[in-house]
Amino acid sequence: MGIFRNFSTNTTWLTRLLWLGIVVDVIAVLSGLSEIWLLSDIESGNHAYDLAAAADSNDTRQWAIGIVQLVIWLAQAVIILVWIRLANRNARDLGARDMEFTPGWAIGWYFIPVANLWKPYQAMAEIWRASSGSPDWKTGETSGALIGWWFAWLAANVLGRLSFQLMMKAEAIGEIKNASIATTAADVASIVLSVLFLDIIKEIHRRQSNWAAAPRSQNVPAPLAGDTL
Repeated sequence: MGIFRNFSTNTTWLTRLLWLGIVVDVIAVLSGLSEIWLLSDIESGNHAYDLAAAADSNDTRQWAIGIVQLVIWLAQAVIILVWIRLANRNARDLGARDMEFTPGWAIGWYFIPVANLWKPYQAMAEIWRASSGSPDWKTGETSGALIGWWFAWLAANVLGRLSFQLMMKAEAIGEIKNASIATTAADVASIVLSVLFLDIIKEIHRRQSNWAAAPRSQNVPAPLAGDTL
């Protein structure tokens, strides 16, 4: 058995960063709705305010929020990948046998086209089960939060790409409005994604910490058939 690396600090900072992202995404959703209403007013010609000033204010606000989101997303990406690698390594060091995904590939699959549609989910589900401390961890159940998290991940990515493509091609007000709707939907998916991931990291951290704190006799799973001591 290897050395368990206490990752409470990593989990705490990741939790804080995810909550920060949720707050900013909520602001982005509200800002997006405001933009959609503004574009609807422009389309209908029904407005009793300075349209040019409102459009300038909207563009500045959306630009600022987008920059903040990008910075937070980059920070989250780095810390999340570090956390996943550490959680995978801890499960192995605590005694989980025959894990399919190495610490490197648990994060590497995110960067492999096509395979990144399902492999990262499998790697995370394996960490979840392997962290149970049971020698029969492979037959253990996963959480609905894991499935929801992965669907939210796919939805956020698809909607984000759709939003970018629509915005690049948008010329008419209606096209810009459609791009804004896609962007707002992506922000909603991002909120759901972060909320579910918070539940996942909390549970995996709890499982591994409890396993590490258990008496030695409980800390090392019984040998599986075919294992050599």
